[in-house]
This record gives sequence, structure tokens and C-alpha cells, in this order.
Amino acid sequence: MQRGLEGALKKAIFLFLLILVFPSSIRQANTAIDITSPLSSSAERAPLESMDVYKETLAARGINLDDQGVLIETMEGRALAEHNADTVFNPASVMKLATSFVALSRLGPDHRYRTNFLIDGAIDFHSRKLAGDLVVEGGFDPMFSYFDAQEVAASLVRAGISRVTGSLRISGAFYFFARGYSSNLSRETSAAKLRQAIERAGIRIEGSTRFGERSGRALVAHYSDQLARLLLYQNAHSSNAIAEVVGEHLGGPQSIQEQLTRDLKLRDDEIYIGHASGLEFNRMTPRASLKVLRAMIGLLSKYSLRLEDVMPVAGVDSGTLKGRLLGDDVRASVIAKTGTLASFDRGVSALVGIAQTKRGPLLFAVFNSNGSVNVYRRFQDQFVEQVISEAGGAVRVSRTEDALVDETPRSITQLIDEANR
Repeated sequence: MQRGLEGALKKAIFLFLLILVFPSSIRQANTAIDITSPLSSSAERAPLESMDVYKETLAARGINLDDQGVLIETMEGRALAEHNADTVFNPASVMKLATSFVALSRLGPDHRYRTNFLIDGAIDFHSRKLAGDLVVEGGFDPMFSYFDAQEVAASLVRAGISRVTGSLRISGAFYFFARGYSSNLSRETSAAKLRQAIERAGIRIEGSTRFGERSGRALVAHYSDQLARLLLYQNAHSSNAIAEVVGEHLGGPQSIQEQLTRDLKLRDDEIYIGHASGLEFNRMTPRASLKVLRAMIGLLSKYSLRLEDVMPVAGVDSGTLKGRLLGDDVRASVIAKTGTLASFDRGVSALVGIAQTKRGPLLFAVFNSNGSVNVYRRFQDQFVEQVISEAGGAVRVSRTEDALVDETPRSITQLIDEANR
């Protein structure tokens, strides 16, 4: 009898101490949530009431709910709210997430695009003259810029070239990136801008600019910034020019779609990729978009990277999300990709990403069509804010400073002297 009482007393003391300690542990855990970990309490989570509020808000404005799609899920895939989740919509630039995932899976986040500069002729070091052609072998660098061209020109000058008697010859996939352009520059315009930058740096080219085969010996190799960094810029600024070049290097829209349907078990009726950038006609279901997002989170974790390493943080990073979700209660808690097309499907706006909340991370996809882009954006932000509030409030992500404050990623140029090999 006495032993029984002592045992019961010990159990009571243990339970009392557990109650005292456990709440503080919960509070500490809420300050740093890992988006790759499952939400343990999701099985007990009720559907989100903010979904009903969102639909009522749209209906009150006379917006047809058949033209809208929503899906909100926990990390492990439990749906908390959905509306037309398996209906295809035009995702616009949200398609860049699909392109980003395929690029990362094939190339890895540390991949750098290489552009070779070769000399097809001999250098006269006394007169600093290249008697022959300067050959550019493009390597699908999506962000080769004026800065990079001048950096290459400086390397050529150091190698003993101030004058080229032959032509500037372009071979391979060479594109010149210009901020502010919504699409790729033509190869002719890209070549012209490259020549202009090289000549402004002090190298005179006497021959014409032409396109031809690669020949000669490599002198300078230019490497882009890391792929993850390029994708962050692409997704933050929703750059169609970058996405189209990345997509071309991957084999084009059909190749991207084939990999997604194979690796993510997507059906052909869940996704159609017309452009790697999301321009013009494309199709995707809200459910397929979250499959892509979840797969990207898992892929990045294998490289010890986070989603915010390739996607912008709302209210923090320069680009399309800089001025959205700015309230003190939600700023820096949402990582997302926007999609906008005013001239297709009678007005398209989309927002797909992840919201960090005190009850765990929530993946969301909001697709709107046939309406005002500006109105849809406002309702999207209100909806996401209500979802976060209903989930206990926001938790800030690991990065709360603008990662794109310098705007254009800097590159690496490496001088290669074949003569010394």
C-alpha cells in the first residue's frame, strides 16, 4: 500500500513538472520553424474559415468563382482549404517555378554558365594587335551584361589585345542581358551590344560582326554567377528574358514538361508549358503548382538551401513582392512567386508560395483570371494575411534583408592562357 502511494506521488510530481516546462518549450519552438519538417498538429487542424471569407469577398464584387482557384496545404500535404484545386488556370509567371525546379534538379544550385572568348589568329604583342577574329562561344548565360563585357574586355587587354583586325564572330547560344527588357534581345542585337561594350573598353574591332562556327584557341572564359543566385533574381523580378534562356538550355518547354510529369507524377491534363517564362498561353492546376513547390523545397534541402535562396521574401526583396504583404504582422513571413498577364485569359493574377505561421508552414496557391489584376492582387494579400492570422500569426523567415539590393549579380571572369598549359 505504501509503495503504491509513493509511486502515485512520484507520477503526480513528474506530471506537475512537465506541465510547468512544456509550454515554454512550445513557445521557443514557435520562434524558428523549419519548413522541411512536418506539422505535427495538422491532423487536428480544422479547415480555414478565411477561405469562406475570401470567396464571399470575390462574389460581393461580382467576380465569377468559376474563374478562381485556391489550394492551401500543410507541409505533409493535408488540404486546409481548396476551391477548383484541380482545374487548370493560366499561371503566368508562376511557371518560372517549374523552370527553376527543373534547372536546379539537372544542373545543381552551384552551376555557372560559361562563355568562352577565343582568338582565331595570332597576337602581335609589340603592336598589341590580334591578326584574326575574336570568337565568342556562347554557353546560354542568361545574365551576361554590359558589366561582364567590360570585364572580359579588360582581360583581353591584359592578354595583349587592343586591336582586332578581323571580325567579331559569334557562335553558340549568346544572349546579352539588359535590365528593363521583357523578352530576350535578338542574337543580332546581343552581338551589337557586346561589340559596343568591348569597343568602349578600348579594343578596336576593324572587321564586321558575323555569326559562324567556333574555331581558334581559348583565351578568356567568363563564368556567370551561381544558378541559385540567378534564379533568385529571375523569380524576384519575374524576368522573362532570364527564364527563356534557362528554359532553352534545358531543351525548351516540352522538355521541362516531360520531366515534371515524369518526376512529380503530374498528368498531362494538370500542366501545359507553352513558354518557360510563363508568357502567353500556359496551363497549371493549383494542386500541380504546390507539387512543384514542395518538390523544390525538398531538392533545396539536399543542398542545405532554403526556399528563400531562390524565391523572394514578400515585403523584403526587390522585385514584384517588394511592396506587398508589408504589414508589421506579416512582413518577411511569406516566400512566393507572382504571376501577371493582363492580355491573356481576360486578366490573370496568381500567387504561389509558403507562409510561415506559428502553427507551422502553409503552402498556398491562389489563381485568379477574368478580372482586374490590381483588384486580384489586393484580395490575394488580404486572403494570405487572414490565413496567417487564423494560423496563430506570422513567423519571420531566416532572411529579413533584401538579398537583391545590388540588383544585378556579379560574375567571375577567369583568364585562361593556353600557351602556358
